[in-house]
Amino acid sequence: MENRESTERQYHLRERAVQLGWPASHVEVIDEDQGRSGSTAAHRTGFQRLVTEVGLGKVGIVLMLEASRLARNNSDWYRLIEICGLTSTLIGDEGAVYSPREPNDRLLLGVKGTLSEAELFTLRTRLYEGRWNKARKGHLQFSLPTGYVHGANGDWELDPDSQVRERLSYLFESFRCHGIARSVVRDLKQQGLDLPTRITSRDGYGSLVWKAASLSAVIRILRNPAYAGVYVFGRWEYTGERRSAKTGKVIPHQLPMAKWPVKIELHHPAYLSWEEYVKNCERLRQNWSREEATGVVREGSALLQGIVYCGICGNKMGVQNHVLREKRSPSYICQASYHNGDADKICQSMTSRPVDAAIAEALLEAVSPLGVEVGFRVLEQLEQDMAAQRRQRELQLEQARYEARLAQRQYDAVDPDNRLVASELERRWNEKLERVNHLEQSYAQAEQEARWNISPQERQAIKELAQNLPSVWAAETTTNKERKRLLRLAIASVQLDGVNKPEQIEVQVQWRSGVLTHFTVNRPAPGDGSLKTPPEAVLKIHEMAGKFSYRDIADHLNVMGYRSAFGRPYTHQHVGYICRRDGLAADRERRQNSE
Repeated sequence: MENRESTERQYHLRERAVQLGWPASHVEVIDEDQGRSGSTAAHRTGFQRLVTEVGLGKVGIVLMLEASRLARNNSDWYRLIEICGLTSTLIGDEGAVYSPREPNDRLLLGVKGTLSEAELFTLRTRLYEGRWNKARKGHLQFSLPTGYVHGANGDWELDPDSQVRERLSYLFESFRCHGIARSVVRDLKQQGLDLPTRITSRDGYGSLVWKAASLSAVIRILRNPAYAGVYVFGRWEYTGERRSAKTGKVIPHQLPMAKWPVKIELHHPAYLSWEEYVKNCERLRQNWSREEATGVVREGSALLQGIVYCGICGNKMGVQNHVLREKRSPSYICQASYHNGDADKICQSMTSRPVDAAIAEALLEAVSPLGVEVGFRVLEQLEQDMAAQRRQRELQLEQARYEARLAQRQYDAVDPDNRLVASELERRWNEKLERVNHLEQSYAQAEQEARWNISPQERQAIKELAQNLPSVWAAETTTNKERKRLLRLAIASVQLDGVNKPEQIEVQVQWRSGVLTHFTVNRPAPGDGSLKTPPEAVLKIHEMAGKFSYRDIADHLNVMGYRSAFGRPYTHQHVGYICRRDGLAADRERRQNSE
């Protein structure tokens, strides 16, 4: 440690007390507050003990170098002076001794305390403005984000480690593909790819380590404007009424992008453009499950989840799902005003089945000319993704082999007789070799799973399939999440009004191009969604009625492979019910009734 002269002067005050007539055994040094600011007494146990001893009348004189050594806060300083005056305790420094009972001395001590507090504000303001002035020039130094290092002249440069650079590039490319931070984490873990990070603690500061991908790490990288080549300072504001219950400090809140006080573009090399960074932030915001955001696509069958709005009040409509055993379609329901207490009942609700069918039909009609182009873009994206994943696996394996060779060289360089060191280095070498073996096996397995070649015949089949987009949309292999993603690419929002027209729902579609489409769909009539006997079976019963008995008709239907509405074989009760409902009767039953 350096600059200990001030500390030595404080300890020499013991000799000053002895010179003033106090026995050396009666002089007590309070030094547990060293290194702590005198702006408050909250965490200064030494100052609190001093005030307590003075109040009990156990102190004859308090010695200090200057007033700032005891308190840089007028309330604490004047409280100490008041107590010293009540107990006739003197206050002294290196040059004089003051009695708080004397008006002139009390006035002088008050001025010293006021100057000490003002000096603290002056120093703080000077440092604050100096920091902002340096930040406006882009020279204020702080911990660099992973992927950047300081150059020889102090400028920001890309990390010379190619694996670090390409891993970050892969992360941004994965987010371009998925658009969801959690999907990026899942992708990295499925590929066995870790994320680089720099140690910021005292031990090993600046060292590069690799950690398993986490959601917080991915979001932190996606939200950091430094990766767009922009120097930003002052994104957080420390004003407001919200305070921490534990510390009492103001809880910081992030400023909007338009209000950032310091933003220097093209400050250093970038991993992505500023426009893409802004787009990524907007996608992350839209993924929130909040009123103003669309939210991420879910697995449910309601296609308009997150983009449907009420045509009555304008609020966002929610999705009401039902238990699986009910076999009911989800419903779109507007209940925001009811939940907020602004209305006595919900605005409206309707089943999603007819609305989703009409929206899907409108979408397929609008994008059918682009089917071929979309199909081949998907193929190109798949090939690019596979190449990027292969490159990341190769870099990870190369890094592991280098670490294994380094561990071997360290083991070879040690004295064999020094078994304590040699055994530890041997253990580390074995760990590196095991990691290389594990990565080689994972690489071989991934290559085997990703090995595929598209023949010209397969490309022609894909081209024909892309031209028939309705088949792709209705395919069992197409998930609801994929349908919703495709829907959101073309449609910005949908507004529903099921109140103005009875038994009908007015639909307004706002496309991404800005075009508005209006149409109306009918509400399902009672019984439309119930299970019914297949029309082919009913027609067959009508043909055979009057010629055969109910039992013979049921047996014939079962032989033909027909099943009831519930998927069960037909019985004479089923056939008899349909015949009586439709005013028909089998010949044998008619003769039996006549007899």
